[in-house]
Amino acid sequence: MSTTWHRGTAQEITPGMAVDQQLIAAGLDWEVKLSPVFYGQGGEHKAPVFAAYRGDNNVFFDIYTKRKPWQNAEIVETFNRFCDGANLPMTHLGCLDGGRMLYAAAKLPEIIAPAQAVGDLTEGYLLLEDSHLNGRGLSISIYANRLICTNGMKRPVRVGQRIIAHVGQFNPDRIATILEAAHITLHQEQEQMTQLASVAIDKAEATMQLIAAFGEPGQPIDQQPKIVQTCLKLFNGMGKGSNELSAYNTAYGLLHSVTEYYNHHAVKRGTMAQQFQSILSGNRAKQMQKFERQVVSCYLS
Repeated sequence: MSTTWHRGTAQEITPGMAVDQQLIAAGLDWEVKLSPVFYGQGGEHKAPVFAAYRGDNNVFFDIYTKRKPWQNAEIVETFNRFCDGANLPMTHLGCLDGGRMLYAAAKLPEIIAPAQAVGDLTEGYLLLEDSHLNGRGLSISIYANRLICTNGMKRPVRVGQRIIAHVGQFNPDRIATILEAAHITLHQEQEQMTQLASVAIDKAEATMQLIAAFGEPGQPIDQQPKIVQTCLKLFNGMGKGSNELSAYNTAYGLLHSVTEYYNHHAVKRGTMAQQFQSILSGNRAKQMQKFERQVVSCYLS
């Protein structure tokens, strides 16, 4: 298992580091450059269409039309300004997808756990993301990392019933609203943990839930997909933290058998960075969130 929640895709940021030092530490000390796009029989450049690419290795990012490149230094300055306004020091800075997406993390002060837990703790990070791709802007979310197994899930931050998808211009009031919503999101997560940890389920019920989500109904366990068989083993004592009071034969333990699978046991496709990107916003994230909805709907509705 990976020993870092970010799978080596970020660097620690120490207090007092200037932006240029942060960029160097995170390997982000390069610029986005533009090149005219030529097309048609005459090879004519149709302004204002440009190809945006990474300046140090020429990797193509996107086609820009009437868009000015948002440089890494400007993005990181924005991350710092937000963290300073929230009075949360930035702890990590990194990138994914070859530099197309930049992210920063600020550790929230709360350590949460189910009420039944002894050592089953989860830490929360405020995750800030921005991108060099069109249609993307600064977004804010929570990354909850279960310490005992380094299982992570990204969760949206909501203000009321509305998800904060993108953040444009912000001021102190806006930052305070987002930060308050992040704390509420984390406390709601703790309440859900406690409720799921109080729901006792046995092996047969766990098997039924896993087959309903990922398997082949009516087939014996030895003919079920790998995910069903692996998650059942994790639930039955092979998972990290599966013997904790909060997880042993509980709906909470079943949920984390699935999060452990997608964090650590799923087929390793691509690089570690690509796998972490999937945990944040790709197929792994979707499957974990889908199973969480199934378990919550079944036991807490």
